[in-house]
Order: sequence, then structure tokens, then C-alpha cells
Amino acid sequence: MKIPVALEIKLPGRIGTFSASEEVPDMEYLGQDIHFASPLAVEAEYVFDGKGFSVKGSLATSLHAVCALCAKEFEAPFTAAFEERFMRNPPEDAEEECYAFSGEEIDISQMLSDTILLNMQPYSVCRQDCRGLCPVCGCDLNTAQCSCAREVGEETQSPFAALKTLLNDDKEV
Repeated sequence: MKIPVALEIKLPGRIGTFSASEEVPDMEYLGQDIHFASPLAVEAEYVFDGKGFSVKGSLATSLHAVCALCAKEFEAPFTAAFEERFMRNPPEDAEEECYAFSGEEIDISQMLSDTILLNMQPYSVCRQDCRGLCPVCGCDLNTAQCSCAREVGEETQSPFAALKTLLNDDKEV
């Protein structure tokens, strides 16, 4: 995605606006595939100060996700805000981090990818009140109630139940 900035380079201080919607190819991050369910919509404002551009705005899309509790696929809405700096020839020892640009347009594709990856949730949940799967039989507790909770005592359901036998109130550990 590229922002044309020829006019703003000639008129420093002029605030430009940018709005676009574009299909984004799937991405991979730390071995996890990221699949986009809708186009990426970007709204941004930018200004040239004589040395570089300050770009700020927001992006919105939706992602194909799998619920961490019940393992159902769903579309998760995704929004993020960004505020970044673009410079023509950024110095190696610059105090602030920035992206490079050349010519009369700013390519914001890498910045958008970075914003998506930095703002993604580590896991997704299909809804706030998702009950997940039964830890004994694997039944989806959102659609049915299994009888495992009544048949199996609380002691055997807990993965820490075996540790309780190690504790003896009279002995020092």
C-alpha cells in the first residue's frame, strides 16, 4: 500500500489524508499462519516537516481464527492504531526508530504488517462466555452438557490432585 506524497513534499506542514482498502496476502509469524477474512482498511493522516513524514491512523480487518477454548473457527474483528515516522535517509544512529521512503510515495506495507503482528492477541476466544470443551470427554460445553462433571469427583478433575497427597500438615517439607 503506497501513499502519494508529491504535493506534501513541496508544501511542508500541509496535512494530507489517505484512505484505502486492499486485499492482503496471508502472513506467517512464529510458525503460525495468519489468514485475513476481509480486506485491510486503512485511514491515515500524514504531514511532512522538511525532514520526514509523520503518519498516524488506524487499520481494520477481520481474521480467520480458532477459539482457544472450544476449537471452533470464527472471524475475529481486528483493529489497531499506528503512529510512525518515515525519513528519506534515516541515520543509522537515530534516536527514534523510523521507516525509510524514497521518491514521491511512502510504502506503508511493512509498517502495516508490523502493526498487525505487534497488536495481535496471543489467542482468540469466539465469545466472552465461551465454556470451552469438557476436560474429560471433549464435549463442547456451549452446545451440550456432559455428565462427566457429576460422575468424576473434583479430586480427579484437577491436574494438581496428586500433589495433595504429598502435603502432610504434621511434617516439614
